[in-house]
Amino acid sequence: MKLIKSYIGLLAAVCAGMLACSSDHDVAGTVTDTGNTIALGGVVTRTDGSPAVSALVRVASEPAVGDSLVEAEYIETVTDSHGVFSFDSVFADTFQLAVVDAEYQEISYKPRATKNAGKPDSIKLEKAAVFSSVLYYEDMVEPSMAVGSHFKVYVPGTPFSQSVFAGDSFSILIPEGEWWLGFCPGDPQIVARLANSGVADSLIYRTWNIDGKVKSGDTISKGPFIWSPTMEVDSLIKLEEQKKKEKKPAYLSGVVTCKKDSLCSNVQVQMITDLYGFEFVEGDSTRFVMQTQTNDSGRWFLQVPKSVPYDSLRMEYRLLDDKGNVALAGLSRYVRASELKDLKDTLLVDTVELTKTSVLVSGVMLAINAATDSAKTVEEQALNQPDNSIQSDNCKVNSLNSVVVGLKGTSHFVRDVTCNMFKIDNLPAGGHDLVLYSGDPKVVKTLRDVGLALDSIVTITHVQLPKGDTLDQQWMTFEPPTLKTDK
Repeated sequence: MKLIKSYIGLLAAVCAGMLACSSDHDVAGTVTDTGNTIALGGVVTRTDGSPAVSALVRVASEPAVGDSLVEAEYIETVTDSHGVFSFDSVFADTFQLAVVDAEYQEISYKPRATKNAGKPDSIKLEKAAVFSSVLYYEDMVEPSMAVGSHFKVYVPGTPFSQSVFAGDSFSILIPEGEWWLGFCPGDPQIVARLANSGVADSLIYRTWNIDGKVKSGDTISKGPFIWSPTMEVDSLIKLEEQKKKEKKPAYLSGVVTCKKDSLCSNVQVQMITDLYGFEFVEGDSTRFVMQTQTNDSGRWFLQVPKSVPYDSLRMEYRLLDDKGNVALAGLSRYVRASELKDLKDTLLVDTVELTKTSVLVSGVMLAINAATDSAKTVEEQALNQPDNSIQSDNCKVNSLNSVVVGLKGTSHFVRDVTCNMFKIDNLPAGGHDLVLYSGDPKVVKTLRDVGLALDSIVTITHVQLPKGDTLDQQWMTFEPPTLKTDK
């Protein structure tokens, strides 16, 4: 593909290419002179002989010197249910006529049509060539150079054009022949502002030569293209390989139902990556943070996180009633970190049926074993307290310690004083790992900093929460871990 180095030097060649068709391509139609009004009409048929309904018909002025960069000025209409079109006026005795049937991807192009008298004859369409690509642009730092994201892709000097947004893929139908591809900002005011700022036309209207002759029915994919008033023309598609190598974000997706086979929309979804609630530092409890909602098909999408702190993550769901109360809740399966490694597309997690929520009522008693000469509780080490450990399984002595209680892989963690009863509501029903650990953030940090295994930091017990009911767990016992010390 040879890129254009000099526009002026190629003007003659371009015009010759666009005017290659001879007079035997004249448009068949009716022309009626009534004062200054000229009427042009015709009938358009597809390759299978059927009327081309709702086909786009454009009449454009012939390209003049200086039009080799820009889209031709045109007027347009569409064919009716019989494939018939008409214009009240045309630009001159000779003009360009283009017909595009986007639905059937068929096209007709007359680069030098003339006004003919007599009965209208059919314009026979042929298969179009489809050119597909993606358009990016260089965002200007200078406010006066900002061009927005709306652009136009076109075949210079002709009425074939397509509006696109930067970053979006596009397809444009073009006829058989040898063509260039042009692209420029889509807002005429921005184009005028760039021109008034001294930006050359050749930098505003970027033009690229399609290598070789385009044939009817071809499918061509090139690019991506980059619009920039600073880049050289032969750099416009050099980022193609780089863009292909860029890693696209991967997503997790799932489906939520409210009843069996009944899709559930507007369900709030939170991704849980802090499975043990260790980031729970201040306050009395964690809270649910909605990150997305299910659509009308009960489906949700969340981008895969950059890192997974532990070996897995999961999603928590809740559906609110009209009063803002949690009516139904649920949890996804655990998604293993290994499943997310090098994920390039969307991973379908599972389909979850929501159920009525559950309530947990319980309390925690602290049990501290008698410390030996070589052991000290982490609370004492972290808080620099004397070694006065006392063995206790009741609330007579150790009622002022705090503990965190929660359901692993959920947003439900609370901090409470030992020997106090607590209540956690709006819980997803079913089987859970109930975790307990020290309620002092400094203690937890100390344990994690020394690399203590999770099962040494956290006490885990399994609970089964009933649907729409309360589980009274009575008292649970938590024994703080100890660390060896040298004397």
